[in-house]
Amino acid sequence: MSPREDRGAGTLLTFMMFPMLFIALALVWAFVDMSTVRQRAAGAADLAALAGAPHVLLAPDFACQRAGEIAQANRANLEECSVEALDIEVTVSVASTGISSRLASWLGLSLPPVRQSARAGPG
Repeated sequence: MSPREDRGAGTLLTFMMFPMLFIALALVWAFVDMSTVRQRAAGAADLAALAGAPHVLLAPDFACQRAGEIAQANRANLEECSVEALDIEVTVSVASTGISSRLASWLGLSLPPVRQSARAGPG
């Protein structure tokens, strides 16, 4: 094969590799986005449980109300809240609004919200 016969092969290879590189980067970005959403949900659950814990003994209903307020302040929804003895257990959900949800909607899918639970109390 002479050098003249493969002229432009590098350009063609570049144009073929660019979409694959773009797809790989989009998938990594979506993975990082979902990881961030999971961390945000875990933090919101922890903070909500800790905020409700001081009120468990005297006002269990207010403990769940306070946990819900803190969950909302952290852009999460309080799904469940239960008080057992001196412990409060909360479950929150956070919906992804980043690149992962955009990729899913582009593919005709919908991502479920990420759910995390936390427990706080003396024991």
